[in-house]
Amino acid sequence: MFLAALAGLGVPAGEAVAIEDSRNGLLAAKAAGLYCLVVPNRITAGLDLSAADRMAANLAEVTLADLSDDLDRRRIPA
Repeated sequence: MFLAALAGLGVPAGEAVAIEDSRNGLLAAKAAGLYCLVVPNRITAGLDLSAADRMAANLAEVTLADLSDDLDRRRIPA
């Protein structure tokens, strides 16, 4: 689904952010090469979401500038 959305939008995976609340969504986003912000809900909060690039309790905790900075850091070779 993520790959089809990226293709339809003409956006490379390295330029996109997935916002997920579940382990399956997180794993699908990572498999597609996306940066993934996870905002777990009360049902998924206890699951292993450690593969997330960033976790937040709610969307108000993360700004667009935060996500943009994170994407920029991903592009810089270590």
